[in-house]
Amino acid sequence: MIIDVVAGFLGSGKTTFIRQVITAAAGREKLAVIVNEFGDIGIDGTVLSEYEGTAVVELDSGCICCTLSRDLVGQVEMIARNFAPDRLLIEPSGVATVGSLLKALRSLRLEDYVKAIRIICILDAVNFRHLYSQSRLYVESQLRSADLIVLNKTDLVSGAQAREILTDVAVVNGRARVVATTFGRLDADEYPGTKEHSGSLAEELDAVDDAATPLTFTHGLEKVSLPCDEAVNLQEINNFLSLLRQGEFGRVVRAKGIIRLRELGWALFNLASGVVSMERLAKNNLSGKIFVVGTELEREKLLACLESCAVRGDED
Repeated sequence: MIIDVVAGFLGSGKTTFIRQVITAAAGREKLAVIVNEFGDIGIDGTVLSEYEGTAVVELDSGCICCTLSRDLVGQVEMIARNFAPDRLLIEPSGVATVGSLLKALRSLRLEDYVKAIRIICILDAVNFRHLYSQSRLYVESQLRSADLIVLNKTDLVSGAQAREILTDVAVVNGRARVVATTFGRLDADEYPGTKEHSGSLAEELDAVDDAATPLTFTHGLEKVSLPCDEAVNLQEINNFLSLLRQGEFGRVVRAKGIIRLRELGWALFNLASGVVSMERLAKNNLSGKIFVVGTELEREKLLACLESCAVRGDED
């Protein structure tokens, strides 16, 4: 099988990209997915499990590139033996570095199963400049490792801004295929064109100074996980998300959740790059949960607001 590691910072669009790949591969390839959440609750795995015929494994409560590296090798081996996919997509948490992940994947236990490992780096066009200025080493280490670089959310920046980012990317990694897109979409001929890992690239990654490049990029980020089992109406949750986006509960970098709406049933919401989106989920009998990442987060205030949403919904 081929392993495609889909890397990128929080909110860059990794899960959206994987969903596009699963849809495009339907009937052509047998896929499996391993998801590693930054938080202690799984949301992406729940969303991806809606796709029939795709095996999904969640690794949470730790980082796939350090504390969970042994679990990762074991899960890859299990998937190869029991599911035998053509392609295994691995979505590391949005704070993991690719170099450390590759060291785990180059385990001798996996040699008989893995034909190639390819790295796909998803960039958020809106937040790229801010992230690059905060942690240049982190960003450049991700870019250097990539075979395919996807500049996502280009609809939210000007053409000039997108071109400037692409220029910076080319300086760091001139060998990778680079694609600008929205909503993680690629043409059919762009995704399969990713190059396989060469020996020279493996040597280059081994040469990365691990002391200079952190295993994970957290930069003081906090994470808050909240239960959300009560049904709420759409207006109330939209008000909550508006307050979240405006910084009422702290500076939010990323938020996502699975909630039960009175009007629509189970739904997924995302807050990334200052934009809120919501979509209905096909499955029922799910567990309501919300995950927020940022700085100076006020958990009790968040929880109280969610509880009041449920109470006001009961009064309608």
